[in-house]
Amino acid sequence: MHLKIKIYPGDTMSTHRSPADIQRACARLRSAKTRAELADILYREVAGYSLFDLQAMRGRVEQDLRSVPAGYRRRLYPRMMEMIFETHHTLIATMRRGGLEVQDEPLTKEFQEYCTTVERTCLARDEEEQHLELLYFLLAAFNMFVLGLPGHPVGTPFPGGIEVEVRGGEYLCPIREKADDVENALCPYCPAKQSDD
Repeated sequence: MHLKIKIYPGDTMSTHRSPADIQRACARLRSAKTRAELADILYREVAGYSLFDLQAMRGRVEQDLRSVPAGYRRRLYPRMMEMIFETHHTLIATMRRGGLEVQDEPLTKEFQEYCTTVERTCLARDEEEQHLELLYFLLAAFNMFVLGLPGHPVGTPFPGGIEVEVRGGEYLCPIREKADDVENALCPYCPAKQSDD
């Protein structure tokens, strides 16, 4: 079986992206006007990342979670891996099969604000970390703006025994409107609604 994979100009397997590369990627994101256009741009951006990059993201998550209490870490870690690896697989596999069947609806007005947040956040990181930060935001954009899923997968726990859930076909998050003090949080762009719990 042979897979026919489109290679776009500028696609590379390089793991390093300069600040100018980050700015160009964000400009490409900003150019998307519909969900289908965004899916195509996200595919081209994410396809440039290697398995090494995904493993580096895993290591980064593990490092970040070292200071988290063990019980909470055991519940949170699988959801973080789901957000990275399953989202990556869904994006790449479906686009290689011919694209996603999404309504070609206009993107929400928050999308442009999201792009500004992505660029600002990535450029504020050490240059060696910028490409991983960008990958995280690209995957989150796919979930939130293309698929209409929460920024964090259903089942993602938060302190206090609360978690992202789906009820009656609606995604609910216990911290959706309570994360204003978290700089660069996904919450302002997430389609989940605040849960009453």
